[in-house]
Amino acid sequence: MHRVRDLVPFADGRSDSIGESRGKHLFRSFGLPQPELQYEVRRADGSIVGVTDWAWPEFGLLGEFDGRVKYGRLLQPGQDPGDVVFAEKRREDELREITGFSMIRLIWSDFAHPAVTAARVRRALSLSKGMQAK
Repeated sequence: MHRVRDLVPFADGRSDSIGESRGKHLFRSFGLPQPELQYEVRRADGSIVGVTDWAWPEFGLLGEFDGRVKYGRLLQPGQDPGDVVFAEKRREDELREITGFSMIRLIWSDFAHPAVTAARVRRALSLSKGMQAK
């Protein structure tokens, strides 16, 4: 109960998964900037390319949490996992092309090494901001 009570202030209904919430908690725990949640990226015609789990627009960085279930859940009849991975790659490409932002992806095993993961995110934030300045 003590652990749950400590985490309740960080709860946010915009997180779509435990992985997204754990990412947000990791960012806060390591003093990283807090991301915008469920960040919409739109094409020039207003249609949505996608919604990313996290975004740091001021740093030019998008973020996604990838659990294996995501790729199984997205399978349509007749598709194999490779089709879903390829579609996600194309979606990410379009997100990056439209925004000019970089992308970082976290997976479950990243939470087992929080300091390493936080350093990775910090690097991505620095690199992305540096690229925007050019």
